[in-house]
Amino acid sequence: MLREKAWLSIKNKRGCAIMKKTIFLQDENAVWLKGNIHSHTVFSDGSWTPEQMKDQYKKHGYDFLAVTDHDTYTDTRSLTDDTFTMIQGFELWGNASNDKDIHVNFLWADEVEGIAPGQKMTLPERTGKVSLGLCYELREKGCYVMLNHPHWSLLTSPEIENENPYHAVEIMNYATEWLENMGDGSVFWTEMLLRGCRLWNGGSDDNHNGHCPIDGDVDSMYCDSFGGFTVVKAADRSPQAIIEAMKAGSFYTSTGPSIYDFYVEDGYVHVKCSPCIRIYINGETRQYQRKMGRHVTEFVTKLKGTEKLIRAECMDAAGRSAYSNPIFLD
Repeated sequence: MLREKAWLSIKNKRGCAIMKKTIFLQDENAVWLKGNIHSHTVFSDGSWTPEQMKDQYKKHGYDFLAVTDHDTYTDTRSLTDDTFTMIQGFELWGNASNDKDIHVNFLWADEVEGIAPGQKMTLPERTGKVSLGLCYELREKGCYVMLNHPHWSLLTSPEIENENPYHAVEIMNYATEWLENMGDGSVFWTEMLLRGCRLWNGGSDDNHNGHCPIDGDVDSMYCDSFGGFTVVKAADRSPQAIIEAMKAGSFYTSTGPSIYDFYVEDGYVHVKCSPCIRIYINGETRQYQRKMGRHVTEFVTKLKGTEKLIRAECMDAAGRSAYSNPIFLD
């Protein structure tokens, strides 16, 4: 597992053994890959075909894409090539344990037992018990499971138990943030972390492209594509490597900035990023460290020594943020 590679035994200049901990895969041959892990095509309520989606995202500098049509598995494996990777998945209209409506993403690399191309993935009963049962079942079968857009779903964190089937919470849903001002789930995610839930973050477009037809202006102000993304550090470009990296937390979520490194070493936390104006370091309580400037690209600060987790947010001059996953220190 990638998570097992997070601790590295190294030596400082005096020859003393120290420890480095990071969420990112430590492999000199690893690659950084930019992707959208939540999108919709003509096979549910989107306006573009999978082929058009791939073409547009490739033109905009992306490396991978997951088509997650509503309650439908759209098989896109044939679109994967040497320069672009398709991740398999679908979005379930499900329920929280109190039966409140939620949406859940399921992602996988190639095949999942019991899921066939074109299959409708509706629940036999619209109850929290049945919905959560399916989430646990598909996670056990190898799916990556993400709770989508909690703010847009009008979901509060107490409605999700500490013990839950999710790998991650979608903290940036670009379509609902840009078009409805309802896509920021970062506070929801923070509250879950404060309760001790070990959840990764997630970022995507959730694009339907109803406001930007393929034969129109795909870069119009009303376009819901190309705004929220996930950047993984994976062993290679394969679907399997991307899914493995996501399960291990070897990625960050962004609406603009890049995070090049994030680690804890010898009692200090280190962040390296593209030019930003603010870098925040957060623990499991209130924010307590920050660095500000016109072109801040690195921040090194000493830990207090009592942290259970540490995470970073890097914000650029346009107000766009990149969010690291937590490094758990306990």
